[in-house]
Amino acid sequence: MKQRISINDVTSLTFSQQEKLRSIWTPDRYDIAVSRLCVNAESDEYKWLEFAIGDIVVHRNGDVILKDLRLTDGFVKIIEGEGHDDDEFELQEPTAFLKSESLPLLTIGQMMTMLHMLDKERYHFYLLSGNDKYACEIGDFNSSLKPQLLRRHEKVDEIADVLWTTLRVIL
Repeated sequence: MKQRISINDVTSLTFSQQEKLRSIWTPDRYDIAVSRLCVNAESDEYKWLEFAIGDIVVHRNGDVILKDLRLTDGFVKIIEGEGHDDDEFELQEPTAFLKSESLPLLTIGQMMTMLHMLDKERYHFYLLSGNDKYACEIGDFNSSLKPQLLRRHEKVDEIADVLWTTLRVIL
């Protein structure tokens, strides 16, 4: 079962959706996130770098710094690339990233939390699970979205994809 959204999911968001996602995301230790890394300034070439958050630092100016978990282990990853003279060079991956330039790879639980907290007047989140002894119900299914949800022809097998599609509409 898919446990979290992918890099492709977050990079397919529009700029304004990415900004809204950043604004509602509260990073936590061990979250997985991505940030863009310039690998060639001449050709304006970037790649997305995935990292686990090891520490979070808030500066007086309001900047939030996400420190890579690998930093605490002393692990350094080297990226191969081309230099100005077509000689090979090594580029060390950064060990800290600005939250304002990073995006979370949300887990199912993180998406459920966001959906439960966001815009309850326009969007409704509902989840029911149980057995013959216990049941858990979150949200209210008497929703204005109920007819739309039930008549959709698109079938999605992964709960992470359903949650992401719903959250993406809100963003």
